[in-house]
Amino acid sequence: MQFLTFSLTPENQAMLPTERLAEVLNLDPSHIIPIADMPPAVMGVCNWRGQVLWLVDLAYLLGLGALFAEDFYHLKHTVLVVRSKSKVLGLAVNKVGHLMGCDQSQIQPPPTIALPQMQVLSLCLKGQIMNSDDRKLLVLDADVIVELLARG
Repeated sequence: MQFLTFSLTPENQAMLPTERLAEVLNLDPSHIIPIADMPPAVMGVCNWRGQVLWLVDLAYLLGLGALFAEDFYHLKHTVLVVRSKSKVLGLAVNKVGHLMGCDQSQIQPPPTIALPQMQVLSLCLKGQIMNSDDRKLLVLDADVIVELLARG
């Protein structure tokens, strides 16, 4: 299987299967329209190929801290556009890494997460692997992430 690696925060690396990725965007903050009364992880919406794309701070959603807390209007945002069934969602991440092949047998069970603020992470986690630098990569489930936000 092919995966795209990325950093959620400088300390937390993750990856998603490329079969769920539609595109990677570098989005200017002026193109993001904030929506009132939304959960804090929702950054707003933007126009993507003529349709409304909801944008979510993935690190914040997973309980790892706000990605764009201070320089929201000064930085370009890296957004992974993911598809799940007929739904599309933009996941803002810290930085895109590289493509990586990974056999399902390399994926270890996810770590046990007992912290209440990281409950969403435990739901979205398929497992983890160690990369060639001996750094842990979290294997995320795009379908669960999209479904959580569609319900929510």
